[in-house]
Amino acid sequence: MTGSGKSEKHTSFLTLIKKISFGLPNDSSFMKGIKPLVFYPPVILLISASVFSLIDLDAFLYSVNAAKDWIIKYFGWLFLWATFSFLAIVFIALFSPIAEKRIGGPKAKPLLNKWQWFSITLCTTIATGILFWGVAEPVYHIHKGPVGVSDPEIFAMSTMYMHWTLIPYGIYTMAGLVFALGFYNLNKPFSVSTMLYPLFGNRAFGPVGRIADIICLFALVSGMAASLGGGILTISGGIGKYLEFDQEPFLFGAIALIVVGAFVASAVSGLQKGIKWLSDINMRFFIVLAAFVLLTGPTFMMLKLGFKGSIDFLVHFLPRSLGLDKSLDSEWIGSWTIFNWANWLAWTPVTALFLGRIAYGYTVRQFIIFNLLLPALFGSLWMVVFSGTTIGFDRI
Repeated sequence: MTGSGKSEKHTSFLTLIKKISFGLPNDSSFMKGIKPLVFYPPVILLISASVFSLIDLDAFLYSVNAAKDWIIKYFGWLFLWATFSFLAIVFIALFSPIAEKRIGGPKAKPLLNKWQWFSITLCTTIATGILFWGVAEPVYHIHKGPVGVSDPEIFAMSTMYMHWTLIPYGIYTMAGLVFALGFYNLNKPFSVSTMLYPLFGNRAFGPVGRIADIICLFALVSGMAASLGGGILTISGGIGKYLEFDQEPFLFGAIALIVVGAFVASAVSGLQKGIKWLSDINMRFFIVLAAFVLLTGPTFMMLKLGFKGSIDFLVHFLPRSLGLDKSLDSEWIGSWTIFNWANWLAWTPVTALFLGRIAYGYTVRQFIIFNLLLPALFGSLWMVVFSGTTIGFDRI
């Protein structure tokens, strides 16, 4: 790209995100931005699934679980090896000459300062996951973990590192980096298809890209529904217990309206307003909350457990990443590790588009640091505090 070309692209991007920050059409008619061959197939499938669940919920759940089990049985190995490969490629890039390449070109200036960039990145990627699973998952691993585990508590902490640090963020970083370089440096479209360009070349923007768009759109909507539902249940559970409010349908609806309203308001206000402001508040809240629990909870116990868990994580990282740890049965690996990777992968396309777009002006090395290393470090510290405290309470 020439210098003027980069400037024009930079300007058009700022103009776009001031209207709607997630890459929606800048046209006054929203329907003109819809691609029928991409939009309608997943919509029809989602509506059909919803109707099926309303007509016969048991049959729907049986069908979904059967499909999940079939995928894990025959393609579980692919999830494990592919996600590990993503992480390996990212680390190779970190120490290769490409690490010095600037996203957007040599003269590109960042859209966000580093604190803003990190807070938006972190709040975009963790969603409600660490709030719920940071305390729920270790309890499950202690009481219903694999039979061959000698110390359930250390295994639980080690597994929290496994599921919430390097490989998950490696997935997002790999996809986001490919998109950022393709979109800004190679002038490719703002599309999921751009992430396929290194594999398929210009064929990525034909039928191959459309199929990918359809799959990703379906996975995105399903993932959003699951995350929203999980968040609503978590919040309503706390309110119902401590405020003795048992009108669940009303409470569910009220929480959903507030969450969706906040999302829409932040998205419409744009990156430089609502998204940046909410991310900054969330980030500071996370830090204050973690510091409070660290200082008032079983500090020595959680730090000791966190250290032992980190050793176990490092020792078993390679075999557990590839499904080669003989102490873990295949059913547990499929239900937890592979299922987790599938969930992160479902969110990857849209997350990568966003992370890649806000990375303008930073180098590849900085992208890896702020999208992989720092979030993974934050995730590990969060698990030390909250998973460690949960394990401590579980002892009582």
